[in-house]
Amino acid sequence: MKTIKIQLLGILILLASLTSSCESFTDINKSVATVYDVEPVSMLYQVQNNAQSSGSTWNDSYAARLRWMQYCANIWGYSTTNFTYFSINIGSSLYHEYLNMGSYSRHLEYTIKTNFPGDLPRYTLLIEAARIMHISKGIATTDTHGSLVYTEGWGMRSGKPDLIEPRFETQEELFKVWDSELKEAVAKLKTATAQISIKGYDMAYDGDALKWEKAANALRLRIALRILKRDPSWAKQIANEVLAGEIPQSNGDGLILRFDKLYTSQDDWHSIIDMDRASAPFMSYLTKYEDPRKRLYFQANNLTPARIATFNSEQSDESKKIPLDYTLWEGGTVSYDQRASDQRYQNKRLDDGTDMRAMNKPQTRLWKGMQDNGSGGSWFPILTYADFCFMASEFVLEGAVSTSTAQDWYEKGVAASIDQWSEIGDFCKINDYKEVTAQERDEFLAKEGIAWNAAIAKEQIYCQSWVEHFKNNNEAWSLWKRTGYPNQQSSIVTFDKVMINAVEQDVPRRTRFAYPVQGVSNYSNIVKRLDDMAKDPEFGAVVNEFGRLWWDKE
Repeated sequence: MKTIKIQLLGILILLASLTSSCESFTDINKSVATVYDVEPVSMLYQVQNNAQSSGSTWNDSYAARLRWMQYCANIWGYSTTNFTYFSINIGSSLYHEYLNMGSYSRHLEYTIKTNFPGDLPRYTLLIEAARIMHISKGIATTDTHGSLVYTEGWGMRSGKPDLIEPRFETQEELFKVWDSELKEAVAKLKTATAQISIKGYDMAYDGDALKWEKAANALRLRIALRILKRDPSWAKQIANEVLAGEIPQSNGDGLILRFDKLYTSQDDWHSIIDMDRASAPFMSYLTKYEDPRKRLYFQANNLTPARIATFNSEQSDESKKIPLDYTLWEGGTVSYDQRASDQRYQNKRLDDGTDMRAMNKPQTRLWKGMQDNGSGGSWFPILTYADFCFMASEFVLEGAVSTSTAQDWYEKGVAASIDQWSEIGDFCKINDYKEVTAQERDEFLAKEGIAWNAAIAKEQIYCQSWVEHFKNNNEAWSLWKRTGYPNQQSSIVTFDKVMINAVEQDVPRRTRFAYPVQGVSNYSNIVKRLDDMAKDPEFGAVVNEFGRLWWDKE
């Protein structure tokens, strides 16, 4: 393995500002005296290691999207009267991840071209894997922040020291650039030979070039869905190209990062059980259809009939007794106004200390395998095989050409999701793990409402996509913005009406923007960014988080 000396030059890149939603510039790695001996492959590891952090896990997932998308109801974390854009930290860590990944991805390519120009073809897999990872984060980041710096970003890291005031590209421009780069990555990976080994550094595929080719195509399909309302002909063209090429065929082809077992600051976090419990909408779905993923997502509570009887015998106040019809699987209302009357929220304990709260805890080790003295691994899904199947199913319904029918894709997606989550439960060594059998999976697939029904096919695809995205809930949020599912009218997953002080709450569709103070770095480009986005009448006021970004067309 070749080692290169890399001088960490100063770089001006966009950093997330807590007050102006990622619109100020700050120098990173200013010290030109710092020199490290670095193996190029280690920078791929850093690209992947920065893909998910405890900051975005806390602010964007636990405190926001798990609740916005009604997987969970909060029991702690921020004011109980806040549901929408209640913290300036929402989206900021996500932007930092995008920037950090870019700094490693761009510097990786530049340093290889500078130090090993003759060996450049042997580094194709390494360079393209890092690029694919960065684009995946870019797609998630633009979902919240709209226009981004991409092509002109990370100037010093790319060997362009004069490029200190990069322009922002619109979502339409970004998707064109990313689709082109992913298509180019597929072509390069298809012909790459005699590659520098990235085994041991690649947390997704351990250096399998064909799997990276499939991942690039899968991400192209994700882009196609984002642009479907804006440019259906372009979206369907991408879908046809993807479905005719190398595509994911099994769960092993999913773009999933598997981290070291030991928890690190760049890894996912564990505090979900401090903040969230199962929601009534999600638990109602899981129990109604006897979805085998229920025990993989949540831990059973302690409400056995015997414990309920013991608890009630210890109460002198009749109003504090647990209803006899409560079971091991209970979700709480998502509506804040109804919580006081929902006994599932009440923090009850037996005299011996046994926790008798009814709302189910999430399986904590899905976020931190070592939690509670566990021995499992840590992971983060970016684009699973099940996710790809559901996207393909939708596009076939839209007229895309495929050797599989929409029904075939849907059924493969549901089966793959169940099998993947069962395997992940074992990988993370979740509490009370029990493998999902093929019989359980097949019986679930045959249930009315789950079995393919052409009359409600899109609703089925959308709701099963939502179930699959329990952990990668940025995709659930994007799905909801694009399709409106799940909702309060859905027959499969029925959302609660969220009420606070008798006012129904809306879910944000983007970050809350603000114009920069004159004199900040890159001022004119930042202003142009906001002015250009605001030209779309659906964008709304700059400070209105309920306005729509370009792809989120009504």
